[in-house]
Amino acid sequence: MTNLKFINLQNQLNGRLILPEDDEYDLARKVHNGAIDKRPAAIAYCKDVDDVKTCVHFARQHDLLPAVRCGGHNAAGFGVCDGGLVIDLSQLKTIRVDAEARTVRVGGGCLLKEVDEATHQIGMAVPLGFYGGTGVGGLTLGGGWAISHDNTASPLTISWKQMWCLPMDV
Repeated sequence: MTNLKFINLQNQLNGRLILPEDDEYDLARKVHNGAIDKRPAAIAYCKDVDDVKTCVHFARQHDLLPAVRCGGHNAAGFGVCDGGLVIDLSQLKTIRVDAEARTVRVGGGCLLKEVDEATHQIGMAVPLGFYGGTGVGGLTLGGGWAISHDNTASPLTISWKQMWCLPMDV
């Protein structure tokens, strides 16, 4: 039977929440490394930044380990966790290239190849990594090379850091 706290979470989300009793659960919990076989309590497919914030607050409030997933390529399987909440960014696919300012803003669910395709059209290159299937969200949150961290910032990343830096009694 579904825990009431997860029913409440689903009611707050614009995206979909998948639980262990759902038919698609086994497929949804998979990452690219087939040796990783973790079973999260829930998987939230976030449709917008508000969903991400809601999930982060929910995980904190219910003492659940959060795992942020985008491309699911982290070799150690950081995009999934046992007993926690997977916050899946794969639907956050916005890419805004400003040719005049020579900048690009991307959603946490974008893959590196999608950013490359968008920026290449105006002669730009973004130093984000070497495998196109890597997710921007995971790379930005610690899955990639340090140079990427120095050159990337997003409201999502900033929001994530601000929420987790609050004192535990807040």
